[in-house]
Amino acid sequence: MDLTQAKDSCNEITYNSLFRSIAPLLRNFLYAKYRDLEKSNDMVQEAFLTLWKNCAKVLPTMAKAYVFKVAQNQMLKSLDKEKTKEKHIQFIHKSSHTETPEFQMEFNEFDRKVKQAIEDLPDGQREVFLMNRIEKMTYTEIAEALEVSVKAVEKRMHKALLKLRERINEKI
Repeated sequence: MDLTQAKDSCNEITYNSLFRSIAPLLRNFLYAKYRDLEKSNDMVQEAFLTLWKNCAKVLPTMAKAYVFKVAQNQMLKSLDKEKTKEKHIQFIHKSSHTETPEFQMEFNEFDRKVKQAIEDLPDGQREVFLMNRIEKMTYTEIAEALEVSVKAVEKRMHKALLKLRERINEKI
């Protein structure tokens, strides 16, 4: 990376220009996935804030890919939290009538271990796993979004599943 070029991208004029040209595209992308304009706008702002904090490391030619990747990661984390919260609410409602406190405690501990195992995966594997299992994206869609081959996605998923099985089995 040419550090002089990257440092030049840290000026306000370049940053504002990037924001004006990329922000609407990013907002539309997030809105199409999220269907929540307020959250989409917040994520655009967060992605550009991250870009500003890391501008010395990001070439202007890579800024678009960078903010899309940052926003996509934010979206995945947010979706994962929402789905987890929803599952917990459903579980609590269902189990409050039929399950014992001991079962609930064991389930909560197992759930915590699974989440920790997912969190401990390397970034690439975790990202592919969440995109496939949470967002229900196909390997082809993931490959296009991450700009990698389908084989790379398959390999990351395979490794993620092996690591998860190993971590969860050792914790049980």
